[in-house]
Amino acid sequence: MKIIPIFFAFDNNYVEPAAVAFYSLLNKTKDDVFYEMYVLHSDIGEERQKILFDIVRNFNNTQLTFVDTSDKFVNMWDNGNFNCNYANSVFTPDTITRCFASEFFPQYERIIYSDVDIIVMDDISKIYDIDLTNKYVAGVKNPFLRWNKEELSHFKFEHQEFLKNKHIADGIWVMNLKKIREDNLNIKMLEVINDKTIEKRFPDQDIMNISCNGKVGFIPLNYISYPYMVDLLANPNFVSDYTKEELYDSIINPKIIHFAAQKPWNGMPNYSNLWWTYFNYLNLEKTKIFKDAISSEKRKIKKYKRLFFLFLATTISFVLTTIIILLMR
Repeated sequence: MKIIPIFFAFDNNYVEPAAVAFYSLLNKTKDDVFYEMYVLHSDIGEERQKILFDIVRNFNNTQLTFVDTSDKFVNMWDNGNFNCNYANSVFTPDTITRCFASEFFPQYERIIYSDVDIIVMDDISKIYDIDLTNKYVAGVKNPFLRWNKEELSHFKFEHQEFLKNKHIADGIWVMNLKKIREDNLNIKMLEVINDKTIEKRFPDQDIMNISCNGKVGFIPLNYISYPYMVDLLANPNFVSDYTKEELYDSIINPKIIHFAAQKPWNGMPNYSNLWWTYFNYLNLEKTKIFKDAISSEKRKIKKYKRLFFLFLATTISFVLTTIIILLMR
């Protein structure tokens, strides 16, 4: 049995998306793989934890542990120049706890980190064995650096220079906890957090990229297949450091679908129907983060009602006109 530690970091609002992520992960796991799953959090109570325990107890290839971070990084968060309003992004202090996995998991030499705004489409255990020699972390190389000049625009010039070819996205990482400890990388990460001259638009991603200083490995793009890549590939002007074959493969053969921008619960990105299929199968309830989706559903219902009544009125008018014409003959 291959034992793989994997952790997640989210707050109370993301329990339902996490339930979808957990079920999809375990449902696709090979029989000879056992996941030691952890949740870093600061506010998930026992009743909400039970939702996730109820998911994982249906599988024999895992165990789940909640780790209370006790608002460890709140003060740093308040003083760290985190510009979290960029591109309608939503982040919390729980976001940066994932950077400090070496502190929370001293029993491991490496560990997988995953976001929860995902659907796992295939077994992902293979990435755990990725070569991390002289590397702090492996992640998916950012495919949008050539397309969107804003990706690195908030960094200092010195950071932009070494990141233009070494910038990893968030979503899923394999972290070399042993090397992080040996090189005291946590100290560097704390310096980045406390440096107010460094704007952090994407907290964990920015902290990790700057701190690692290019000592990163790369995971294939299909481990965070972006739903909107389908639309970008239809744009003849889209450019990327990835080949056309790699870009298409990320859509055709996704390992993980990562809803990195628009979420299924407050929009309708590609693959939303699949996410909602999981959600409904697990009999989950809509919470406050679903308010936009609920409003959207209501708007759709109203739209369809208007169209129905317009169709009905048009049909009645046509029938009455026909009858009148026939009677006048």
